[in-house]
Amino acid sequence: MVSSLSFERLANVLSTNRLAAILHAHPTTSISTLGLALALPFAISDYRLFISYGPSGVPHNAIGWLISTLMRPLGREQRSSDVYKDKKLPFADEPGYLPADFPPPRRPERPNLGPHPIPQRQLDQLPDADVRQKLIERFAALGTKAEQKGLVEVRQSLFEGHHTALFVSKTRDWHALARQTRGEISHVHAGLDGSIHVVLHPADCNKLFETGWAQRHAFSGVGAIKLLVGASLPVNYVLCYAPRDEAELDIALAIVKASIQFMARTRESLE
Repeated sequence: MVSSLSFERLANVLSTNRLAAILHAHPTTSISTLGLALALPFAISDYRLFISYGPSGVPHNAIGWLISTLMRPLGREQRSSDVYKDKKLPFADEPGYLPADFPPPRRPERPNLGPHPIPQRQLDQLPDADVRQKLIERFAALGTKAEQKGLVEVRQSLFEGHHTALFVSKTRDWHALARQTRGEISHVHAGLDGSIHVVLHPADCNKLFETGWAQRHAFSGVGAIKLLVGASLPVNYVLCYAPRDEAELDIALAIVKASIQFMARTRESLE
């Protein structure tokens, strides 16, 4: 048991006059130490959150966390649909690929996402294991069907590394957005998350944003990223929130189909 004398000594050390004397004698060291003491609990909590996302396109360790943390200031606003009303965007003068009056409004409010720009992950409104597994299986089946039609190739994601992705087939003519993403069309985050990254026609992006189904990646449209990593993401690169039931699974797969059609430049049905 700590004696009352010990508490008296501690109080003496931490007294206002004592602290003032220490700060006066060693200002730089004292302020740095105080700043570290205040920041350390936040850093530990933030690192644990980063690790909870699971493996992604950056190392799943302290180095990956540091990379993501240092890149935070480069991130942009992610939820406004205004950018998709710009008539100068590629293919903005053409109709989108999603059906009319689709998708229906998503309920409830949008999910919360983690503060880290990479990886981009949902924190709540997550699917259960059964729905997530069905999503993975149906995404794989869609990829196989589109590959057989000569529209896509199925291989490891360039952006995520640990997840399977769909790429524009090398037999197709790649437009500017396909070249910008190095052909990558879509991938599912197959861990606890179940959200989906897709590249969509501007009109389809607008539909998803206005019905509450998606938001941009923090680095979508950020040209400076290319200087750092050798590639950049178009504003059409968006996160579709994870489906939570059978009806939302159908919606998610319809969105992926529209992404394939847009990137492969086909109106051919994928049914």
